[in-house]
Amino acid sequence: MTTESTQNSFLSKGKDFLHYIKKHPFKSFGFAVLAGFAFVLLLFIGTWAGLFGHVPNSKELAKLENPITSTAYGSDKKPIATYYLQNRSNIEAEELNPYLVQALVATEDVRFYEHSGIDYRSYARVFIKSILMQQGKGGGSTVTQQIAKNVFGRKDLWFLSTPINKMREVIIAKRLESIYSKEELLLLYFNTVSFGENLYGIEMASQRFFSKTPSELSLSESATLVGVLKAPSYYNPRKNPINSTNRRNVVLQQMVKNNAITQEEADAAKTPIELKYSTPEKNSSLSGYYKEYIRQEFNEWAAENPGPDGETYDLELDGLQIYTTLQPNIQRYAEQTMERNMVRLQTLMDKHWTSKTTEGGKEAFIADLMAKQPIIKKMKQEGATDAQIANYLSKTKDRKYWEIGKGFEPRPQSVQDSIINSIIRLHTGILAMNSRSGAILGYLGGIDYGFSQIDNVKGKNQVGSTFKPITYLTALDQGIDPCRFYDNSLRTYSKYEDWQPKNSNGKYGGSYSLHGALANSVNTVSAALQLQVGVSNTIDKARRMGITSDIPEVPSIVLGTANISLMEMVTAYASISNGGNKVSPFMIQEIQDQEGNILYQAKPQYDGRVASGESIRELQQMMGEVLTNGTGAGFSNWNIPYNIIGKTGTTQNNGDGWFIAASPQVVIGSWVGARDKRVHFESTYMGSGANTAMPMVASMFKSLSSWSRPMLTNFEYDSPYFPCPDFAEQPAAEATDFFKSDSTYLETLRIKDSLFRNPPVVVDSVMIDSLQNILNTIKEETPVTEN
Repeated sequence: MTTESTQNSFLSKGKDFLHYIKKHPFKSFGFAVLAGFAFVLLLFIGTWAGLFGHVPNSKELAKLENPITSTAYGSDKKPIATYYLQNRSNIEAEELNPYLVQALVATEDVRFYEHSGIDYRSYARVFIKSILMQQGKGGGSTVTQQIAKNVFGRKDLWFLSTPINKMREVIIAKRLESIYSKEELLLLYFNTVSFGENLYGIEMASQRFFSKTPSELSLSESATLVGVLKAPSYYNPRKNPINSTNRRNVVLQQMVKNNAITQEEADAAKTPIELKYSTPEKNSSLSGYYKEYIRQEFNEWAAENPGPDGETYDLELDGLQIYTTLQPNIQRYAEQTMERNMVRLQTLMDKHWTSKTTEGGKEAFIADLMAKQPIIKKMKQEGATDAQIANYLSKTKDRKYWEIGKGFEPRPQSVQDSIINSIIRLHTGILAMNSRSGAILGYLGGIDYGFSQIDNVKGKNQVGSTFKPITYLTALDQGIDPCRFYDNSLRTYSKYEDWQPKNSNGKYGGSYSLHGALANSVNTVSAALQLQVGVSNTIDKARRMGITSDIPEVPSIVLGTANISLMEMVTAYASISNGGNKVSPFMIQEIQDQEGNILYQAKPQYDGRVASGESIRELQQMMGEVLTNGTGAGFSNWNIPYNIIGKTGTTQNNGDGWFIAASPQVVIGSWVGARDKRVHFESTYMGSGANTAMPMVASMFKSLSSWSRPMLTNFEYDSPYFPCPDFAEQPAAEATDFFKSDSTYLETLRIKDSLFRNPPVVVDSVMIDSLQNILNTIKEETPVTEN
């Protein structure tokens, strides 16, 4: 059949269908209604069956009234965190003010005592007015359905979100009504409902706004708080007193209409709202990062390990005991050194930040930053002059300023200063791990969970030279000798878009041994080595060491251009420090239920070898040299009586500073940087990993070394250094071009190194001649461009 005839067939069928509808309108309408009903029924059944997300059963709902707190413990078996359904303070029935109940029923659910969870009359009203007549919107939800929404939230399911969430709430409401009495449901509602400002429950709301218990609230105050529930931010009595007053008056009139109070009582209560606001305690916390990590690790376990009745364990409802590997002392060391050093670094950043990567420099960056502020855009649209905008930006008053260890405090600032202070804020992450098991000993995801919930242990940043040991381990595993010398030449690699790796110190000439190049973080040699060992081989090695992030298949990965998390990098270094075994990080050691039954015990996973034992030992010795003669030589200032190994890392323009160090038992890493990578230190002296991240890691190792029962031991080397110097004044004897991609050439280098390291007892003269011929041919080829 031709395309034209097919189109004609479809048109013909379409016309027949339209003709049928016109001829049989009632039948067509009936079919449409039936089809719609069938779809809704299927959707409801799917929701009830949990196809669109878990729907709590009666057993789970019975725990809502008095949810049992789950507790996490450190390695010393002392509590370090608690998990509960909401940040709320429960009240008992006798503490519930009658005015609150009357106001709630009058405004939210007038037939609350008549229905069993679903108000069908209300739904009929919503259907007629909101859907058919297009008048108004929303409504229809009972108090019981609102409990379901408040406690269990709503899910984003694209265009089906509204009907599925409504059906889910209907199912939960019916189950709640079968478990609790009406009085218990009202109490549950007031104990779980949100009043904004991170307030859950009437106890916390009445204390925050009026410094009273719920039973002490007046009629006016009760109506005010119930009025807030319609839109907690819009009707907040502190932020929007006029809106709150108007809404309170509406609530009072609804109470009159519902015969809960008289008109005289309502009129007497319509006085100006007098708040006695209690400022919340500062939400400054360092424990929030590891609390959230424990939660995520628990949820991953719970998803794959249901309880005996098939239900998923709930950290916030089941009253579990979570025993973790977190060492309180090590955690304290991390927090103390972070606060001490980040104050120092932020002071430097405030004085010496720049934005060289922005065209026009620092001043252009600030101008662009100000111009993009919403308030400035609005002022320009309304015709404000440059002088008026400048005056607004320079106007000084007390504004919120966050400071380490103190939280938010008012400080005289202009608008511009306030914005700049925010954008140049330095962040950090610190992670300590048992390198032999993968057990997490210390976890600090940021400078303050109350200030920033972004976890910098799991967040990804460019890793700089901390990636180099992976490339060097790949080389060692291929048989390249640590004493092999490489030219320190500034080269341009035309096949890679004229890539020209430069040394951070700007010095070239002579040659470096392989171990010397790693110790001094020489980019020219590292780039040549990366091309020799192969990008794909290095990526494979990174995967085997525990790095799962995307790594671009380009030679610049050796300089740390990939974005990788601190968690992944510390895991990779653990396999170096423990002798070559890949480990998987974990924090939960054991989980027990309320009766003390063990539900889970961690079993450290060793996922195979990452390299040969000889290669690992050589790399350990090379990384030890980093901290004695190389870029991390400042580590010796801490006088730690152990031969720690490690590596510094600094990204381009000093945007990120890294340092990871290890003993045979422990590996500790840290990252420091600003969120906006256009902001960075003006000099490498200040922005290098040796200045930003290393002091925190070194301080932790210093603290560990002072334990009466030492946690640290020494790496066992055959000798302290390799039997060849780091650097030679002259270029290498054979100036080879590692940019060549000829596989025979690379294989020749591999064979030559292998012979150098492990000479056979009997040397085949034919093999020697063949090898020499290949090398002679290579020498005659045109070298790459050198500058």
